[in-house]
Amino acid sequence: MKYEVGAATTLALISLYTGQPSRARQLIQRVLAGSSGLTYVQLGAIDTLAQVELREGRFDHCQSLLSRCEDLIKADSLPARSWYDLAHQLTRCTFHELQGEWPAVIAIVDAADAELARRQFKAVRTALLSAKARALAHLGRHDEADRVLALAVRNCPRGAVDPLIGLEAAKAVCATRRGDGATGAVFFDRAIAASRAIGHRFHEWWIERARDTASAALRTTPPARPPRDITDTALLLSDVATILGAGHSIDLLAHRVAAILENTPMAPRVDVQSEAGLPFEPTPSAASDLGPDHSFLVRLRGSDRRFVIRVTGVHSIDEISLLKSLADLVKAAVNRTTDAATDDEEQNLWPRTLIQAGEHTVFHSPRMVELLRIAGRLADTDLPILLTGETGTGKEVIARLIHEHSKVRRGPFVAFNCSAIPRDLVESQLFGHRRGAFTGAAEAFDGVVRAAEGGTLFLDEIGDLDVAIQPKLLRFLESGEFLPVGEARPRRVNVRLLAATNAVLEERVTQGQFRSDLLYRIDVARLVLPPLRERKDEIPALASLFVTKFSRECQRTGLRVGDDLIAALLLYDWPGNIRQLANELRRVVAVAADGQTLTSADLSADVTRAWNARPVHVRTDAGPVVEVRLDQPLGAAVEALERQFIEHALHLSGGRVTEAATRLGLSRKGLFLKRRRQGLTAR
Repeated sequence: MKYEVGAATTLALISLYTGQPSRARQLIQRVLAGSSGLTYVQLGAIDTLAQVELREGRFDHCQSLLSRCEDLIKADSLPARSWYDLAHQLTRCTFHELQGEWPAVIAIVDAADAELARRQFKAVRTALLSAKARALAHLGRHDEADRVLALAVRNCPRGAVDPLIGLEAAKAVCATRRGDGATGAVFFDRAIAASRAIGHRFHEWWIERARDTASAALRTTPPARPPRDITDTALLLSDVATILGAGHSIDLLAHRVAAILENTPMAPRVDVQSEAGLPFEPTPSAASDLGPDHSFLVRLRGSDRRFVIRVTGVHSIDEISLLKSLADLVKAAVNRTTDAATDDEEQNLWPRTLIQAGEHTVFHSPRMVELLRIAGRLADTDLPILLTGETGTGKEVIARLIHEHSKVRRGPFVAFNCSAIPRDLVESQLFGHRRGAFTGAAEAFDGVVRAAEGGTLFLDEIGDLDVAIQPKLLRFLESGEFLPVGEARPRRVNVRLLAATNAVLEERVTQGQFRSDLLYRIDVARLVLPPLRERKDEIPALASLFVTKFSRECQRTGLRVGDDLIAALLLYDWPGNIRQLANELRRVVAVAADGQTLTSADLSADVTRAWNARPVHVRTDAGPVVEVRLDQPLGAAVEALERQFIEHALHLSGGRVTEAATRLGLSRKGLFLKRRRQGLTAR
């Protein structure tokens, strides 16, 4: 029931925002009838209904609903204000704005801002700060409005459209109330256009009213802004396109950002610092922040170098907006390089090769993504590649991906397991034999080397190859020639060699079980695959992939993966790696019933041992907790508890002693005496 009425409340809000207030009212009445005792659901529903009354101009009804919301908030005693309470303040601000009660708006925002900043509710804080800036502008306190607006710009989360619309409206009101109607009209048009673009009729309505209210003080109609010069527009778009295309080159990206800033009045305050020779990082990154000393920093990190672009003395809203937009553009350019699926490699000036994993496996961990990038670069060469790693880590999968992106991808991919064939048959299976070459050779056999002609030969478990065969393999790798068993004339074929092993070949060489010259020949380029326990961030995606795959194989329908199944899989170390994970989930799917939710109880006992042995903590909603050591005197424990209780109560009350004493169930004098005994106040 909780989720049904919660969803209905959200649907009502969407109905209001898309211009259907009557439908929103009907949904809210249904919610209120079925949400008795659900405080947050009722608060959200009544808040939405208050917005409906605002939209329809019934301010008396809206004020009554706001009083009901306030009663609900007071009745729900919590150590800190809830998100629902803080978000509700937006509706209260809108009510007072439409009434022209500007001091009330400022008081609401000031009362909520510290908690919003502490909890990092950036979207709500941006919207409330924008409302405060509009109120200050209407009161003629323009310098204060600009400072609040600058704070709102700094807090506005990237990509959050809703608070950004309110921020544009606040810029419009501030400019218009200062007397700059032309600039205000531009910001109003931007805010209304954004509202229409996302279908937000409620925003469109109140912004149009805000425009009319702010423009009423102007005695003349603001002049129309002249169209932007086409050359300036072309240069601006050229800079944007260059930045977006330069994400692969940190040097060029930093140069273009600095060049843009040096063409603005901020040029004397721009400083660019670079540092080379840093430890290698496979993925570029970008970050930005506005420091307390009013300096704006853009940090760029490439493979082995770093750039820091600093702009000092950033105070105005226009400068903050420009720098924040430029930083967002830089981040988008850098992030674009990590999304190979959207890269157009043929058009990109700095093409990047990254093998796609395909539909049979997933590679999400940073180590595997970097390994795939290197494999992609090696795939187009003729170098022999040695794949090492524990059994079941996906060495053959990587080998097939390399083949599919190599020059010989049109040829066959032939895999040969060197440990799966009896030693006396390895040579004939590998190089072939003629008929009658040995007992049982009733027919001639070409061998896997000839079968791989024009393609890729994958020698799996090459560390187990018989020492007697290794010289023949070495000769083949060096000359391309081999001698089939029973034949006198050598054959020549052209194949690409990939090899894999879970053994440490250097130890095998020391033990005399593997030839050092053969190791040097096959180990021209080595790729080390990490075990699954070192890339557990891939387990959820792998589990989903295997359940889907084995559901088709076992003809099961409607299977769902439970959260505790994933949690149990993550706690296990998987000595058999991906192969063991796949076999475990194959068994789970095979014994499952259609429509079943797979849980940890369906896994084998070995896999769930760590999950079942985990410490289980009973969660309560009683608030913060205190841990007390039991190996100390009782007096010391009580004293430590008292100190923490007092400090916590004073923190929640903002230092107000009377309120803290009430929370602790003490008199003001009792709290004073305890604080003095604890050394928290002077005698």
